[in-house]
Amino acid sequence: MKRVITIVITLLVLMGLSYGITYFTHTKFIDFAFLIGIAVTIIIWFFTSKGGYTARSLDATIQGTTGIKADEQKDEFSPHVAFYTSLVYTILTLVAVIYYYKSYF
Repeated sequence: MKRVITIVITLLVLMGLSYGITYFTHTKFIDFAFLIGIAVTIIIWFFTSKGGYTARSLDATIQGTTGIKADEQKDEFSPHVAFYTSLVYTILTLVAVIYYYKSYF
C-alpha cells in the first residue's frame, strides 16, 4: 500500500509541476512534461545516491580543515519506487512528444 501511495504522490507532483508551468507560460502540457520528468528524475537520483562528487568534496574540505582523513564512501545508488515512477513518466512523455511532434522530424 505504501508503494501505491508513493507512486500516486510522485505522479501528482510530476503532473502538477508540468501543469503549473504550462498554466503560467500559456503553453501546452506536452511541451514541458518531458523536461519536468527529466529534472525530477535527476533530482531524485541526486538526493538518493550515496557517495559521489559532493561526498568526496565534503570529505576533502573536512580533511583540509581538521587534518583528519575521512573514510571514502563508495558510489552507491539504490533506486526507490519514486525514481522508477519518475523514469517511466519521463519515457512515456518522450514517446508522447515524439508522436505529437512527428511531423517536425
